[in-house]
Amino acid sequence: MKRGILIVFLALMLSAGASANWSVKRNSPAAYADVELPFRCQTPSSTEKHVSTTIVLGQDDFVLFPIDIGDKLPRYSVNGYTFKRKPVDQALCGLLESAGIKVVAPPGEYVELDGKKIKGELASVVQQLTEFGEVFYRYKDSLKTLILSRRAEYGVHVPHNKAVLMAVLDALRGEQISDLTVDWETYQIRMNVSAEELKKAKKLIQQILDDSYMLAADVVGYQVLSSDPSGWQGVVTSLAGRLASSNRSLVGRTLVLASQSMLEDFLAVVRKFYRIEPVVAGETVVPNGWQMRFNIGECSNYTLPYSDLSILMQTKIKNHRDLNTKVTLVSSKGPMSTFNIRNMLNQEVALVGIPVDNVELMFLLRFNLIRFVQKGERHD
Repeated sequence: MKRGILIVFLALMLSAGASANWSVKRNSPAAYADVELPFRCQTPSSTEKHVSTTIVLGQDDFVLFPIDIGDKLPRYSVNGYTFKRKPVDQALCGLLESAGIKVVAPPGEYVELDGKKIKGELASVVQQLTEFGEVFYRYKDSLKTLILSRRAEYGVHVPHNKAVLMAVLDALRGEQISDLTVDWETYQIRMNVSAEELKKAKKLIQQILDDSYMLAADVVGYQVLSSDPSGWQGVVTSLAGRLASSNRSLVGRTLVLASQSMLEDFLAVVRKFYRIEPVVAGETVVPNGWQMRFNIGECSNYTLPYSDLSILMQTKIKNHRDLNTKVTLVSSKGPMSTFNIRNMLNQEVALVGIPVDNVELMFLLRFNLIRFVQKGERHD
């Protein structure tokens, strides 16, 4: 009896100890660590950044490929295979029965297909049926088994440029493809995708290759701490003849500088009227026409009153030089202001007079074109 009591007592002690040892602190800082932030939250200086950057694509760049393809199917000729309204798993069973190959499929409903007098190599027919049936397959030759799955591992090689890698990641996430892993050494993205997600990924990669360029935007934000009574009118007056354009929105105003080379002059003029301090800096890159999103809180102190502010930018490039950009400032409460900006690649844009919870902000936007050319193609 004593031995039984001792065993029960030890079991309770072990149970309590396990519970205590495995308690989780929900707000641990490690949970918020993000390996991508160092690349997002830095911007090259004006002397390091070029208005246009050309990247020569390697043979494997922007190539989407399956990670685990299994063994090759045996050489077998299909001649006149016909079926009607069969789920894809059953259609494959009928196709492979005569070849002595069994089909293993997870439970659930499958897309129904019709087939009439299908001819061709077995591997090609299986590939076609699985694509139409929105499933993936792997063949195990040692087991003479075709294994179906609803998701599969795919990879894509990206040119060795961190900005481009971040752009592809953001674009994939924008398509609701979220199961992604990045190898920062080889510049390879691995993704676990459904058939529908794979179609979206292929479309994105093809769009990048067809357009052959992306747009990068450097963002630097300043907090305006004090001002001269003449305010921004004094700044605009002092810059007369050196501003390409100026437009007012519901909240704030845009100032388009005549060229990026006058940025330091612009800041020097602003400091005559205002005391400003940099509070955030970072970079965002997207394919042409896609919407960029720069989240202030990711690259600044998240306790600041404007840490929930985001800058949305949707830009279309014309003639590899002229830009039409729609900029929207959004907080957790909703959109604050929208700016429609026309500028050129060599023109910096300032968003000034942005009030957020009794704090005034100013943002500088600098755009950079990233061009892709095939190896051997001229890129003057």
